[in-house]
Amino acid sequence: MLRDYGIPAVRACSAASPGEVLNAAAEIGYPVALKTDMPGISHKSDVGGVRLGLADPVELAAAYADVSAHLGPRVTVTEMAVPGQELILGMARDPALGPLLVVGAGGILAEHLAERAVALPPVTSQAARTMLGGLRVAQILNGVRGQPSCDRDAIVSAIVAFSALIADLGEHLAAFDINPLICSPSGVLAVDALAVDARAVK
Repeated sequence: MLRDYGIPAVRACSAASPGEVLNAAAEIGYPVALKTDMPGISHKSDVGGVRLGLADPVELAAAYADVSAHLGPRVTVTEMAVPGQELILGMARDPALGPLLVVGAGGILAEHLAERAVALPPVTSQAARTMLGGLRVAQILNGVRGQPSCDRDAIVSAIVAFSALIADLGEHLAAFDINPLICSPSGVLAVDALAVDARAVK
């Protein structure tokens, strides 16, 4: 769905058995990430449900055996993303205003740069640039200590596209987060997303 709205996302395949996991990785290409996909687990890393950088079938099979034994058989096999700066694109619901677009620092920076920019969706490219420019993480996206700057146009396009998704589907959602959106000089890539059906929280 993210790709349908123009937001680049990692390739992903669902699997529920050792054979399906290996077939998924063969289709995607190594290295891969393995993530639990069991219902009711929102924060996969907190329960040991994420394994990254699995380089071959032996590593993948061992990771799946461990994850499935502790959490259950349903998983997602995804391609690994190129390292970069991380953002969170999210949806929050205000009782009076309805769905809101939220943009902020992701990953380990979320703890150190605990700030968010909020707007009513959909937003224009100019509004997205203004939201992004008001965050301290913008300085890091521009490149620090000799690091190249991230593709600001790609980031703005992703924010605009995500705001359109929220405008279209927000009434059906209690929450929606892309976390993280990996930002690099070559563009952006959504690595993980969580959507919560509004009916599930009534």
